[in-house]
Amino acid sequence: MTSQYGGKLDIEVHLIRGETVTGFEFPEPGKLRVLIQMGTPKERVIEHCSKAIDPGLLQRVIKLWTDPDHPRQMIESGRNLIIREIA
Repeated sequence: MTSQYGGKLDIEVHLIRGETVTGFEFPEPGKLRVLIQMGTPKERVIEHCSKAIDPGLLQRVIKLWTDPDHPRQMIESGRNLIIREIA
């Protein structure tokens, strides 16, 4: 998916064990990293983030995170899990 400013936007969802505040980072141009505490209900993420980011982008993040049929790569990183979209 391209961003509203042009160019491709790659998304990674980092599921973190232990207390974590849901957050969004842009570590480099064209890359979005979403931090979510493991066990957080998707409804809570939607409720807390719906006014902070574009609805289409939030929907894409939620689908990547929760839809087992969405093309994705899952990588264990220590006690955490990283989910990346597969184009």
